[in-house]
Amino acid sequence: MIRVRRPKRVPPVLKKKGATARANHCTRFANGERAFTFNPSIYGHGTVKKALVKAQNEKCCFCESSVTHVSSGHIEHFRPKGGVRQSADAPLEKPGYFWLAYEWTNLLFSCELCNSRFKKNLFPLVRPDQRACDPAADLAREEPLFLDPSSEDPTIHIGYREEYPYAIDGSRRGEVTWRALGLDREKLAELRRDHIATIKALKALRDRGKVEADRTEAAKLLRKLQGPKAQWSAMVRAALADQ
Repeated sequence: MIRVRRPKRVPPVLKKKGATARANHCTRFANGERAFTFNPSIYGHGTVKKALVKAQNEKCCFCESSVTHVSSGHIEHFRPKGGVRQSADAPLEKPGYFWLAYEWTNLLFSCELCNSRFKKNLFPLVRPDQRACDPAADLAREEPLFLDPSSEDPTIHIGYREEYPYAIDGSRRGEVTWRALGLDREKLAELRRDHIATIKALKALRDRGKVEADRTEAAKLLRKLQGPKAQWSAMVRAALADQ
């Protein structure tokens, strides 16, 4: 995971249709309703997705894999909209953060695996009794265990040893995040392992290549592979820093 920069400009569909839908949900909640149906044509509107995909360089906000060349990807709600679980084996609590379903600051772009197989309705807190349960609640009182890449730098909490993540200085939030999101899943590790091998070969060429042009080109590629547009750039930076 790396820090992502969500555009400040809110897509008009969220400001208009999203605001109307939110108001409708809040009215129904005030009247006792606790189960809601959400409109993906609003939070998943083309303009919303396009803005997030561009901001995240077409990468998943969690695993940093390139998404768009193999999948359409998902719009991820950082705070789950329909219901929430404190842990994978905990009961589903309803409602979720329904009033944030169309909130720009709650939306991210993710791959299908991170969103549907791993995160799902998970949103653990340090103190579950502080969970915001209605639109009037103060979200600032919550202490999420999940890292939000759009508001903080995950690399403070999650590092890499070769292709596998670990919690820096035993960070509880880092540990909970990478484990819950399956950032060590083996298929992903296989791809990262091959990538690390390429990084090591480029570094050897940059440092010990006999032809200056080859050394220069290797250095150029290594800089590119550490950049925000590259897959698994946090892992690459860690690998180069360790050598």
